[in-house]
Amino acid sequence: MTLEACYHGHTDQPVIVTGETELDAVLDSVAALEGPQVVQIFVDGDIMKPDLTVGLHGDRGTLRYADEDQEYYSKSGAFPLPEHGEVIYYLGRAEFEYPDDAEIPAADARNAAQEFLSTGGARPACVEWATEA
Repeated sequence: MTLEACYHGHTDQPVIVTGETELDAVLDSVAALEGPQVVQIFVDGDIMKPDLTVGLHGDRGTLRYADEDQEYYSKSGAFPLPEHGEVIYYLGRAEFEYPDDAEIPAADARNAAQEFLSTGGARPACVEWATEA
């Protein structure tokens, strides 16, 4: 299976991901960006198939999984709200707002991305999900 990863600097030319090592490199690149950033991951580059958005910011992460019927958000409550009171991550200048309890450990977000790859785009079972934004 092939994934296309869109993140800051790679929105017009997505990065092609075919294996774990390539996905780790994409996630490392996103984690190295300043501030809370996301990468949108599409199965076979098809926006009609399920997609996973992975946010990374230090030891924190977020997830948004969307299929044809529903959007799901990671759920944890492991972290307090940021000082500004909202959980917002960015893709360039575009804001991605998340539920207050959506931040999870970054390692869990990374594991979910690897599970998304290994299952061909299924919603990762390694994290808890909620359906409200």
